[in-house]
Amino acid sequence: MKKKLMVFAGMLFFVSVSYADWINDAKNESEKLLEPLAGDIGAVLGGGIYGPTKSCGLLGFDLGVRVATTEISDDNPVMTSGDSMGTYWIYASKGIPVLNVDVFARTMQIKMESSDDSIALLGFGVEYNLIKDKLISALPGVSLIAAINTLSVTSIDARTTTIGATVSKKLPFISPYVSVGRDTTEMSIDTGIVTWKPEKSKTRLVAGIELRPLPFVYANLGVSKAGSETGVQLGVGIKN
Repeated sequence: MKKKLMVFAGMLFFVSVSYADWINDAKNESEKLLEPLAGDIGAVLGGGIYGPTKSCGLLGFDLGVRVATTEISDDNPVMTSGDSMGTYWIYASKGIPVLNVDVFARTMQIKMESSDDSIALLGFGVEYNLIKDKLISALPGVSLIAAINTLSVTSIDARTTTIGATVSKKLPFISPYVSVGRDTTEMSIDTGIVTWKPEKSKTRLVAGIELRPLPFVYANLGVSKAGSETGVQLGVGIKN
């Protein structure tokens, strides 16, 4: 666990998806062998969207940074198994009380190592609040989430579609939460001769806790299991 937390903290400054080698190596593999790569990319793209259920108030908003990491799967042909990869996004959401939902978007542009290319990350989604998480209530909050997140760089595109559900309980200064989700990832890899389109789906479990040390300020930390690979996710920012 200590090692995972160190990797997690380092992702604030170091983004392993920025290394160019895996992109070049992927062009030399077959479509079937690239399915684990699609699953690992999806484990990152589908991460970092979970936290305590939202209140969807008229003045509700959330602005901050989200980070997600995952271990590399054993059968990934272009990355070292057991290592971790991850990325981060600028994240913003806004409550729409008339629909009882929060809508969110996140984005980031990441310069590739040893290359002039950049990775473009973009995501958006909605969270529907079934049961509001209230401090004065014994009932937990429950919400449903749906999101699409994409990765784009020269010759490679990936899209991860996520559906999930979260249960959380608001307590003084903290909110523990548990989420379950399904990430389905489709990739397009142009080899220069053919275009491979590997696909992979993984079920995700997340357990985490959000801390509220000051009014409007939060930090949440979660541990996730996407397939058989473990990852971590972080959210820091301000919200109402």
